[in-house]
Amino acid sequence: MKKTYGLLGKQLSHSFSKSFFNNKFNEENIDANYENYELSDLKELRFLIEKNRLCGMNVTIPYKEEVINFIDEIDDTCTNIGAVNTLVPHYSGDSLVSIKGYNTDTYGFSQSIKPYLRSYHEHVLILGTGGASKAASHVLKELNLKVNYITRKPTLDSKDFFGWNELNENMVKYHKFIINTTPIGMFPNHDQEFSFPYQAITNKHFVMDLIYNPEETNFLKKAKKMGANTINGYSMLVFQALKSWDIWNS
Repeated sequence: MKKTYGLLGKQLSHSFSKSFFNNKFNEENIDANYENYELSDLKELRFLIEKNRLCGMNVTIPYKEEVINFIDEIDDTCTNIGAVNTLVPHYSGDSLVSIKGYNTDTYGFSQSIKPYLRSYHEHVLILGTGGASKAASHVLKELNLKVNYITRKPTLDSKDFFGWNELNENMVKYHKFIINTTPIGMFPNHDQEFSFPYQAITNKHFVMDLIYNPEETNFLKKAKKMGANTINGYSMLVFQALKSWDIWNS
């Protein structure tokens, strides 16, 4: 019987996961297919998985954190991060017994930044504090890099979190590695932008946007214009997807 895998999210028109996996299945003669599953309420998750007899799922924004409340078990990495992007359902006959969560974003992010890191990238500024931000932060801290965050809701008791209104030239000069983990600028809202002091970016900056659709966001275009080394999130998508495939088949 053909195996079915899928992507869980709220709005999935931006995602390349479906085409990536179905191309992989066609090229490698794998009897499987990959579909998009948009849910407005995660209470429907278990029914969705059981009804479609899904063998595995990826999870994208905005559900990477919330989905933890709707599954039975998570691995240690997810416990440390607080975010899940890969689901493995377990069945008994036709009945769904349990769902376990994993995080392959950490692997994808780690592999994608390896060729670009330099000794002067020891201070990192992450824009956003969602599930993707948590995965990136986990990897960066394991590399002993110092991480600060820009968020809509900075907490008074944390010295690492700053509001968007606090983002200034000095902060950008200090952090030579800057990552956008927000969906601002993602298809179909590619004209959407945030205020950023681009004039402080230099040719020693490494700027990453986890968005890969469009291929180059306005954020990356403007950073590149200032001389920064830039990459989008496509390589991270590919690495995390292949890691998910390994987990589904282990």
